[in-house]
Amino acid sequence: MNTTAQNDRDLIGLLGAGKLGTAIGRLAAEASFPLAVSVRPGNPLYDLTLPTLLPTARLVPFEELARTADILILALPQPALASIDLSGVRGIVVDATNAWKATDGASDTSTTPTQNTTAALQARYPELAIIKSLNHAGYTELSAEARPHGAPGRRTVAVAGDDAAARSRVAAFIDAIGFDPVELSSEHAALLEPGGVAFGQRLELADWPANIVATRH
Repeated sequence: MNTTAQNDRDLIGLLGAGKLGTAIGRLAAEASFPLAVSVRPGNPLYDLTLPTLLPTARLVPFEELARTADILILALPQPALASIDLSGVRGIVVDATNAWKATDGASDTSTTPTQNTTAALQARYPELAIIKSLNHAGYTELSAEARPHGAPGRRTVAVAGDDAAARSRVAAFIDAIGFDPVELSSEHAALLEPGGVAFGQRLELADWPANIVATRH
C-alpha cells in the first residue's frame, strides 16, 4: 500500500463503525489516510472498542465529521439515513449503503428500478457531490483482497456518480486502499446494488463493458 504521509491525504470520515466501516477504516489507515469516525450516540462500547479496532481514528460527533471530512463514507444500515441530516457536509459523500429488505425493512429512499438509492439521496441533497461505491463487495472481501497498485489480478471497486471531479477523487482513494477503480456515471449506480450485475461479483478491469465505463485507470 502507499505510505505517503497523512498530511498529504484526504481526511476520511466514517459514519458507522460496524463490520464494513471497520474494514474500510483499516484499509484507509494502512494507506496512511487520517481517520475520523462518528457513531450513533448512546453506545459506550464504541469508546472501548474503537481504539482496538481502529487505533488511528478519532471518535468525533457527527457535526464535526460533517464539517471536516474530505470524503465522508456512509457505512451504516440504509434506513438509518432517514434520521441523519447531511446538509452540513462540506466534502464528498460516498454512499456505501444497500437496501436489505430482509434485515433492514423497507428503504427510506423509496428505490425504484429507475432511481437507485444514491440518486434518491442526491435528490434530497442536490448541493452535495454524492458517489456510490464500496457497497458491492463484502467487508471480508475488502479486507482480504486489497493489493498494491499494478498487482496482477487486482479486484475492481466501482465509483458511480456524475460529478467527475468528486468521482476521480474517490477513485484515487479506492486505488490507494488496494483496488482498481472503475468510474461510472450515476445512471449505472444500480448495477452495484442488490440485484445488480456487479453486486457481490469479483470483477477485474477487463470484465467491465467498455461502453459503461467513464474512465479507466
